[in-house]
Amino acid sequence: KEKLINNAITALLSQEGDIAASNAELESQFQAVRRLVASKAGFLAFTQLPKFRERLGVKVVKALKRNNDGVTHASIDMLCALMCVSI
Repeated sequence: KEKLINNAITALLSQEGDIAASNAELESQFQAVRRLVASKAGFLAFTQLPKFRERLGVKVVKALKRNNDGVTHASIDMLCALMCVSI
């Protein structure tokens, strides 16, 4: 289970969809990451996977620059999920 979650997180963060992706796609990516990091294995991935925090930070900054309410809400909601440890 942990390996599947790590692979899913890595796949979502490796997508360079920040520029080409529509707002709906980017919003869906943040919602998926939020659900994945809500699990124990997902939160551990946040602390253990190399470059996870950096990639996520860049993705959030680019998303906030879009000035789209849905994307902004999804990115902040995902960050809030990282603040609530579910271990």
